[in-house]
Amino acid sequence: MRFLIAFVAILGYASASAILSPLVVGPNPGDVQAAVIDANVAARDAVRTIGEGQARAAEAAIQYNTEAVRQVAEANRNLQENAYWGSVAASQNLVAAAQSQAAAVDGAAAAVRAAYAGAPLGYAGGLALPYAAAPLGLAGLAYGGLHGLRAW
Repeated sequence: MRFLIAFVAILGYASASAILSPLVVGPNPGDVQAAVIDANVAARDAVRTIGEGQARAAEAAIQYNTEAVRQVAEANRNLQENAYWGSVAASQNLVAAAQSQAAAVDGAAAAVRAAYAGAPLGYAGGLALPYAAAPLGLAGLAYGGLHGLRAW
């Protein structure tokens, strides 16, 4: 039992000396220097991590802005290209419509001339013209558009 009490006393003294020793004797200079070095290294690591994070954020912002500018330029180019080709197609449609109309008027004029040429002499200015032009769908031209065709 004495041994047990002595053992506990030695353990208590050793624990107390490890806890109370720096307060009484003072800190070990090597431990203090190591703690300062560790604190400096940790501070530098924190600053470097913050700087790297800011650099990554700036790079991501630049890439995002570059992509946005590229998409806007592409959309603008597509709009202008579509507008150009749309106007070209509209012009071509207008020319085709004018050519069709001219061909229709030429056909009507030829039908009227053929009707006059094929009509008996007594009916050239009378009823033979509408009946000759009617199968071609030109009866309206025979009545109202005949003067316009002559002027044309």
